[in-house]
Amino acid sequence: MKTASLLFALIALQACDFSQRIDTAAAVKEMKSRQVKRVLPQDIVNQVDTWGQEIQSKGATKLDSATKALSISVRVGAPANLKLTFQDAKMVEIMDALDYSIGQKQDIPPSIQKNTAGDSLYYFYTSEAGKITVLGFAKNVVVQNMDKPLIK
Repeated sequence: MKTASLLFALIALQACDFSQRIDTAAAVKEMKSRQVKRVLPQDIVNQVDTWGQEIQSKGATKLDSATKALSISVRVGAPANLKLTFQDAKMVEIMDALDYSIGQKQDIPPSIQKNTAGDSLYYFYTSEAGKITVLGFAKNVVVQNMDKPLIK
């Protein structure tokens, strides 16, 4: 029995290849880079707000490049007309509210709204007199393109 276990131990040791050592520091660094990160809903909203403000302040040139890079849907027009382009009930209600606010000559600050399903965020801001610009962001695309230091 002793010889059998000694023979098994020799075969096991021979199977181990000690010539290749793993750099543990590099392995730890790679494991951390591949680690699943936690993204909070507020992080996603903050990122959409940041991108929306950049697009709003820089105008059409930033809008064109961001639309392609981030797969943003853009809708511009009067809220009554934009209402027809949405099938989501919540977004239709928001367009009605914006139409009423514009009719009452109220100041409309930029805002972010979620659709009913919660899979998209919309950044609204007024552009020209009576016109609203709606930037649509898919949540999964936002997470994929977020700044890595923001992800915890």
